[in-house]
Amino acid sequence: MNLKTKMIALICSCFLLLSAVDALVPRSEARIFDNVIRLHILAEDNSAEAQSIKLCVRDAIVEECGDLFSDSGDVIAASEELEANIARMEGIANRVLSEMGAPYTASAEWGLESYPTRVYGDISLPAGEYRSLRIKLGNAEGENWWCILFPPLCTKAASGDIADASINKRDTAVFKRGKYIFRFKLLELFGD
Repeated sequence: MNLKTKMIALICSCFLLLSAVDALVPRSEARIFDNVIRLHILAEDNSAEAQSIKLCVRDAIVEECGDLFSDSGDVIAASEELEANIARMEGIANRVLSEMGAPYTASAEWGLESYPTRVYGDISLPAGEYRSLRIKLGNAEGENWWCILFPPLCTKAASGDIADASINKRDTAVFKRGKYIFRFKLLELFGD
């Protein structure tokens, strides 16, 4: 064999070995994606006024709907509760916009949405698709705010103190990472 063939064989062998190791590493990410509902609020634009309005909408929704999932035992029940209350949340957002004299309205969408990796202290949410309530304010071209709606962590997230949110040990285990995760950047770029 010539040097080029040996190098290709070595690279392929390394790739196969790392793929095998990666396949043996336990994954909890699927549990995270399947057990979380996120709230995503997008501001009209990046002006100071639009960003302030976005936070007022956030505060009103978290305050008025903070206990929405208190009786929800799992993500399916929480999803059903959310679907039944989307119009209510959109109404809260539109009421706040009206009270603040905003020249635009809000719309609410429920579905899957892609999120980047986010770390709150020792809680980590991997990048991926999550069930999500998306509240768009006006053109929704400004910076956004998001939190974990279920399990209900938004109240603490709004105050900047998500690490002290009252969730049980079982729920916390879904979010905390204790193992290394092997990834291939090239595969991530192509949508692994």
